[in-house]
Amino acid sequence: MFALRRLRWPFALVIILGISVAVLAQKRIGDLRPTIILVSIDGFRADYFELHKPPTLNELAKNGVRARWMKPVYPTKTFPAHYSIVTGLYPDNHGLIENNMLDTERGLSFGLANRKAVQDPVWWGGEPIWNTAQKQGLISAAFFWPGTETAIGGMQPKFWKDYDGKVPNDTRVDTVLGWLDLPVADRPTMITMYFSDVDDAGHNHGPESPENREAVLRVDGSIRKLVDGLAARGILEQVNLIFTSDHGMAPYKMRDAVVLDEMFDTNDAERVFWVGEFTQIFPKPGKEDAIYNAIKAKLPASATIYRRSEFPKRFKFGKNKRIAPLVVVPKAGTVITTRERMNRAEKDGRLDAVRGAHGYDNDIVEMRAMFVGHGPKFKSGYVAKPFEAVDVYELICTILGLEPAKNDGKLKRIKSVLK
Repeated sequence: MFALRRLRWPFALVIILGISVAVLAQKRIGDLRPTIILVSIDGFRADYFELHKPPTLNELAKNGVRARWMKPVYPTKTFPAHYSIVTGLYPDNHGLIENNMLDTERGLSFGLANRKAVQDPVWWGGEPIWNTAQKQGLISAAFFWPGTETAIGGMQPKFWKDYDGKVPNDTRVDTVLGWLDLPVADRPTMITMYFSDVDDAGHNHGPESPENREAVLRVDGSIRKLVDGLAARGILEQVNLIFTSDHGMAPYKMRDAVVLDEMFDTNDAERVFWVGEFTQIFPKPGKEDAIYNAIKAKLPASATIYRRSEFPKRFKFGKNKRIAPLVVVPKAGTVITTRERMNRAEKDGRLDAVRGAHGYDNDIVEMRAMFVGHGPKFKSGYVAKPFEAVDVYELICTILGLEPAKNDGKLKRIKSVLK
């Protein structure tokens, strides 16, 4: 009889009670220490708030702080940019000058897919925020972030994961929430997270595509799961959330690409990293001038060749010895390529397909990154003037009460976001 009576309850009441039971079942956290969750949405351009309208991020921005945009470091590439955010150093100073590198002094090469290289601390200079926190008695955790797989200075976050892009976003969120459920003595207070969906979709379909909008909304849904999880634990208004990105995204078509290997004798180079937005050339001894002059004479206005020391001063880039002696960079809207790649794109019918790229001049609109802050330390309903990605490290140190390591950031450029 009892079961039959329950079936007569209004459906809405059953739903409400079900939600209430679920919320009550989640243990509330009453002993939270000052905590930061730093979330990277790779490739999230600053104007995606208006262009793709992610509801959760816009809600957090409305109730917290949003920067008009955040200026990424140059080059606007994933590893250099992410590591600059957490060290406060420009790539020239932390050593991650690109996603692909050659250390001629050590005879070592670095690439994102080279797990041995990624986990070799010789590449990683400076002090990342997770080390700064742990050196001063806090606990750090990372569900992905460039550098967290590596024992930098002999130290890693207490909790960390080998990078695997196939791990579902919900698993990432659930794991972070699980870390917050730990006893206070074991609970991390400096946490990083990473989502790649938006960058992947932007590369494959362009920044303004329906596919990219879908990716933005998908990640926004994962952020909603995080927010709801914090609320269920009674700590949404106690945790300081920082959402940021490493760079923006610019559209291009292969038809407009610069075919570089036809402009110089590639046999004169020891090695070339054929990266579309940042092509590095390592000349054989005595061949640097020959390569430089050959390319300089044929290069269209849509691209520029630099010697290592000739990059514009505003890039704050060009002193690190890992940078190739010669680098060819295109303007946004095109990429550097080879004749083989161009022919393959033509054969596959992809010459006019819109794709997305980054790595370009960090002053252009398309490369602008995003920043949202929400929590007890942040102002509410505030739109901040643009600041630099290297300033975030100083901001985090201030919120957690840490003494920062030497860095290139300036707290005065970003402190207006704080109450």
